[in-house]
Amino acid sequence: MSIINYFFIGFVFTFLTELLYQKFYNHPLLQKESWGSLERIICVLIWPIGLIVFLVAFVGTYFKKK
Repeated sequence: MSIINYFFIGFVFTFLTELLYQKFYNHPLLQKESWGSLERIICVLIWPIGLIVFLVAFVGTYFKKK
């Protein structure tokens, strides 16, 4: 994988994360969170870790016992 592919995947992942953030912006759990330029740049650079954290949190929430 070249560095260009790595950054492209990071940009796509960050873009999709931003779309989810904008969709659920009024959710009570996100009221304290801010999504600035620094967080976007870090997300592009370390997107594999961000993807793992997102998937673990999503699966944990989705299959949470009620």
